[in-house]
Amino acid sequence: MQQVATSVKKQTLLSTRLRERKAPTLSMAPMIDCVFLLLIFFMVSTTFSPMPGIRVQLPPPGKPNTEKPKGLIVRIANPTDGQREGIMVLNDEVVEIEQMFSRFINATEEAKNMLIIQSERKVLHEQIVQIMDRAKQAGIDKIGFAVVARE
Repeated sequence: MQQVATSVKKQTLLSTRLRERKAPTLSMAPMIDCVFLLLIFFMVSTTFSPMPGIRVQLPPPGKPNTEKPKGLIVRIANPTDGQREGIMVLNDEVVEIEQMFSRFINATEEAKNMLIIQSERKVLHEQIVQIMDRAKQAGIDKIGFAVVARE
């Protein structure tokens, strides 16, 4: 009888322990630490490549040059209300962006030596870059930028 009583006690103790057992929990602190360490590692080990750009050689400070440069000169006016692009003048002749490439190709070899872009303040960079692209396609390697002196 005593054995039966002890076995019953053991079973009741086991069943109460099973009932008292809590669900296992997962500690998030070590996982967060690992994530932060990985984040710091990747931030430190990442290298950034420089963005390609356009190299512009600015003239030295001093008096502006008054003699007319040799080569093609494109003047771009500020866009008027409702227009996206400004009016372009190539060597005293109004041209559209679509005509620019053929004009560059048909220019004399001396004129093809250099292209000077003269733009006003509110001209979009996109328009200037389109002109530069067409000039490069036409074989013009030297591109300069001119500024109109304010009076």
